[in-house]
Amino acid sequence: MSKPRSRRDRGKERDRPRARPEGPRRPDARPPRPDARKPPDDRAQSIVRVPVERGKPLDGEWLWTTRPGSEQDLVDELNIALGRDRARSVGPALVRSKGAPTAKEGGVEVTFARQGFRIAGEASGERDAIVSSIAERVRPLIAGTYAVSAWVPDTDALNPLAPEADAIEAALATTLDAQAPGRVAMTALPHAGATLAQVALVARDHAIFGANGTEHLLSFSPGGRARMRVGGERPSRAARKVEEALAWLGVSPGPGEVCVDLGAAPGGWTWVLLEKRAKVIAVDPAELRPDIARHRNVVHHKASAFQFAPEEPVDWLFCDMAWRPLEVAQLLAKWGRRRWARILVANLKLPMKTKAKTVEDLKQVVAGGGWTRIRTRQLYHDRDEITLTAHL
Repeated sequence: MSKPRSRRDRGKERDRPRARPEGPRRPDARPPRPDARKPPDDRAQSIVRVPVERGKPLDGEWLWTTRPGSEQDLVDELNIALGRDRARSVGPALVRSKGAPTAKEGGVEVTFARQGFRIAGEASGERDAIVSSIAERVRPLIAGTYAVSAWVPDTDALNPLAPEADAIEAALATTLDAQAPGRVAMTALPHAGATLAQVALVARDHAIFGANGTEHLLSFSPGGRARMRVGGERPSRAARKVEEALAWLGVSPGPGEVCVDLGAAPGGWTWVLLEKRAKVIAVDPAELRPDIARHRNVVHHKASAFQFAPEEPVDWLFCDMAWRPLEVAQLLAKWGRRRWARILVANLKLPMKTKAKTVEDLKQVVAGGGWTRIRTRQLYHDRDEITLTAHL
């Protein structure tokens, strides 16, 4: 009769390495288990779809694209303007709303949207089917001068589909040419009295489309991505921000006009203004880039923007300071009250939360200084900030 094994003996036996059969090791036929924490390799799985319910009225329904990560800011802004629960996020960089905010001067004005359009329908399938369906339903919406624009929302998943959007745009333009004369390139689209037919490609086989009068456009760039190209000798990426701001404003400083640049160092905005042959009073305690500081049209005041006062009124006030936004807005209001400048272009940094409410508060503060025609937009080259323009 064998002696019973103790718990200690059983533990030793369990820990002893097991003998392997002789001969070559058989390859393991089972593949390693994927790491569940890693995202799937197939990007198509993460591509958003925005279904437009068939048979339901689309009157007043709008689709907006925004900066990735700013979806909730746009939802908050639209709900403040339109009423509670009028907007919702429907995917990365996409928001849908019932209605669109209208500015006092007319047209649509939204801070956190790059582009938007009133939804006319959806189209699914292969490229030819999408183009045919859109052409049939968008034709009654265009008359006279019009242009066509197809784009993808700015997300890692959808950006690879940009060539497909370009192909849909080209095919749609060709199809409409034979049926609706009057099409022009988007770059030649006038700012009023014309129509832009837009297609948002939200998956390789799924598109949402609509048409806007140009008075309701937020941007004349596809999807609102106004990629500014400036010379390689620019001092900083800030040069792109002011170039885009001036393009959005629709007017720039002329030769000989006097501009004050608050928070000028190292000179990105000043450099752009000098390229336009303006005269610049650069205000910043820090140093400008040496070649900019030596420019004959630059006067550098090494002082705080909050302490500086011009000797006489100037044409333009530019401001790009990494400072608390409410205090900057109060400074801009002071310039308005004292009528120290005619046109304002400012970049305001925003807090991490309640951005939509903060923008409304900043606009009220600036308006309290007498500035009018105040507009705000998170432009393509802006990050956690907005651009504000105003006039006296």
